[in-house]
Amino acid sequence: MLSNLLVTQQKVVLIIDELNRERLAPKFIDGLLHEQGQEADTIKALPTGANLKHVSSFNALITECATNSVSGTTTQAADEQTVGCPGAKPAGYNIILPTLADLLCYQPPAFVFGFLNRLRRSEEVRRVFLWASPKHLQHPDATYILAGCEYIAELVLRLETDTLLSLISRKPGGGVTNKRYSCKVTKNEFQVTPLDGGPAAPAPQLSAEEEQTPEPVNSTFKIELDEDEVVARNALTLPYERASEPSEGNIIYTPDADDDFDEEDPDEDLCI
Repeated sequence: MLSNLLVTQQKVVLIIDELNRERLAPKFIDGLLHEQGQEADTIKALPTGANLKHVSSFNALITECATNSVSGTTTQAADEQTVGCPGAKPAGYNIILPTLADLLCYQPPAFVFGFLNRLRRSEEVRRVFLWASPKHLQHPDATYILAGCEYIAELVLRLETDTLLSLISRKPGGGVTNKRYSCKVTKNEFQVTPLDGGPAAPAPQLSAEEEQTPEPVNSTFKIELDEDEVVARNALTLPYERASEPSEGNIIYTPDADDDFDEEDPDEDLCI
């Protein structure tokens, strides 16, 4: 199921919709969370419409997550460590944001990026979901804004066609995976099938006899040295290894035929 790929340990999830189905975004994300056992009281969403132009709406969501505790437990494998453990810290809230197009209608890009970072740093927030349809972004810098959201996100799902999607996952250790899937929507679930081929065939293993077999005589490339070559190599002294004995510096000058060494009047040739 698609929910197995999106509801993971990655905190910021960006869904890039090339099919322009923004109206289904909240219901779609909510369904994925419920498939993974996330209770209704762990899911919160920002108000849409004109409320987005008030900064207080964004601050209220942060405050509510910080002051209220999540009741109930989840069955997601990533949160199993907190289930059934007395005094364990709650898993945190799942935040469903309005679409990126709606956010940019009321707030500048800098505020949107700052709010995403606040949610990412919040210990009370477990996951953040943001939906973006490139064709609906009317901002003049829409391409750069979407690229910035991809940089912040730890999981990027791209809905390419009705039957094809790709998923980029960034792990805390720095590893990145990029996979493509074929998808099929049924009445009960969203099924996905990896398009990547199976694991690469292992390299053939050589037997002990094959590994020790010397190279053919006609080969022009040889690694091994025979006994005479080893002796010659060891006897060779490289330039930087040569030791030079210290000696006094002497200047040796050979007089030229035109040199004038008149010690009585060295300035006679100047006609003074």
